[in-house]
Amino acid sequence: MGLLDFLDGTKRAAKASAAAATEALVADMTAALSRDATVSTDSLGVGITTYTAAITGARRELPHLVSRLNGAITGLGRTDDLEVRIAESAAPDAPFSSLLIIGQKRDADMLDFLVRTHDQLLAGFPGTSVLVDGSYGGFTVSGVARDDAVPAARRLITWWEDMLAAELEHWPFSEIEMTIGGTAEEPDISYSVDLDEPEDNAAPVPLEEKRQEARRAVAAWTRSLPDLEALAKTRVRSGYAVRFSFTPTKFKPQVIVEELKTGDEDEDETAEVVAAIRFHHPASTVKA
Repeated sequence: MGLLDFLDGTKRAAKASAAAATEALVADMTAALSRDATVSTDSLGVGITTYTAAITGARRELPHLVSRLNGAITGLGRTDDLEVRIAESAAPDAPFSSLLIIGQKRDADMLDFLVRTHDQLLAGFPGTSVLVDGSYGGFTVSGVARDDAVPAARRLITWWEDMLAAELEHWPFSEIEMTIGGTAEEPDISYSVDLDEPEDNAAPVPLEEKRQEARRAVAAWTRSLPDLEALAKTRVRSGYAVRFSFTPTKFKPQVIVEELKTGDEDEDETAEVVAAIRFHHPASTVKA
């Protein structure tokens, strides 16, 4: 047998082993869930699989669902993900909760934190969709009403500030996002801030520096709430989405308008939205 034949055989064996492991984990999840649940997979390569366990029901039951899936969660590989998803009804626009668990962070304390934060956001933002990403500490509240945008943003930043005060060491690249209109996947408007992630192989940032960065992020979010209020009064052109965020480190407000079909920025639409924000809020410093 030549070297190439040997390598091909090794690859086939690895694929077969990974496929068998995926099939077994799907079977475990299916057995742990109710009959109306669905389990699906999306593989990006050998040993890299995202599992989705989805049901329809009361979102307050998410802790019990995670508990039932504990055996399957333990079986996740380090490069695997599991999204636990509960929708309140089968309607396409029904509020839902999504909890992403990754193989590298699936110990009991981590799961308890993710479930607890989901429950806090669900209680604090009733009627919205709640997405918790356990890969880096991403927290999204989706489907906020335009007339509730600023009060909801105040509640969300207060929650994030309190969470980071206790958990920043574990989530140094955390992000919060609030969306208005559209869907969770394609909102009309998103308002977000995140803590900067250093380049690969860069030295870890001291915790005190991250605390200072977190304080700047909170201040920037709060300072730009008049921009958000102005943005909530702006109607977004069909087929486009407004992304309001902040530059890394210095947290200067910025706006981009994307075409949903391509994901590309539309500079003309961006300029119009910036002008609209400044019309409603003349003191705005937002830039494209």
